[in-house]
Amino acid sequence: MANKLVFRKFVEAREHIEAIQRCKEFYGEDDSLEKKQLSALKEIFDYIKNDETWVGQEKSRKKAILFIKNRCNYGKTKDELGAKSKNSVEASMSYLSKKLEGKVGASTIELILEGKVDEAMIQFRAGTGKLNPSDFIIDGLLNLLPLSNKLHANLEECKKEIKFLLTLTKANLEKHTNLYNKHNLSYLLFVLTSTDSVVAHERKVLYQLLRGDFSKNANGDSLDLNSQITKAFENF
Repeated sequence: MANKLVFRKFVEAREHIEAIQRCKEFYGEDDSLEKKQLSALKEIFDYIKNDETWVGQEKSRKKAILFIKNRCNYGKTKDELGAKSKNSVEASMSYLSKKLEGKVGASTIELILEGKVDEAMIQFRAGTGKLNPSDFIIDGLLNLLPLSNKLHANLEECKKEIKFLLTLTKANLEKHTNLYNKHNLSYLLFVLTSTDSVVAHERKVLYQLLRGDFSKNANGDSLDLNSQITKAFENF
C-alpha cells in the first residue's frame, strides 16, 4: 500500500475486510475480528466526513467523501463535481490525502488490515488529538518534560522513566489525595486562591514552598520535603 492515497487505502481495506467477513458468514466462522476492523474504519470515515481538524472547509470534506464513495474513480468524481478536468481532481485528492494522512497516520490502515486494531486506533486517536497525554498526566507537567523525540530506545530501556510518568498521572494523584485529610487540603486551596488578608502570611509561606524557596539549605544542598516545611515554619 506504499505511496497510495489514504483514500484508496481506506476503500481497498474496507472492501477486502468485507469480502472476508462475507465468506466467514457463509461458512459460519467467527468474524469478530472483521467486525472490529470495520468498526475502526467507520470511525476513521466519520472523522473524514465530520471533523474540521484535518481540513477546515466542509466543501473539501464533501469532495473527499464523494471520492471515497466512487471507489476513488477520478473520472466519475470529476463528472459529479462538475470539475474542469480529471487532472484537477487528481491534484485536489492528492493534496487532501496528504492532509488527512498527517492526522490519521501513514500506517494506521495497514495496522487494521494486520489485525492490530487496538494499536491502529490508538495511533489514529493520538494523531487526530482524540487521545492526548494531557488526558492522563497532570495539567502543566507536560511543559516541564523534554520535547518529544524520534525513536531511539524501546520501552524495556525506559522502565525508570515510565515509573516517573506514572507518578504524574491524574489517577495516581487521585489515589494519593484520598490518603490525606480533605478538609486540610480544602483549606490549603482556600489559602492559595483567596484574597482574604487574614491568611496573607500563610499564603506567602505556602507559595514560597511551592516555588521551591526552601528547597536548599545554606550550603546549597537539596532538602527533603519535611525539612523544607520545617524551614518554612521557622519564620512562621
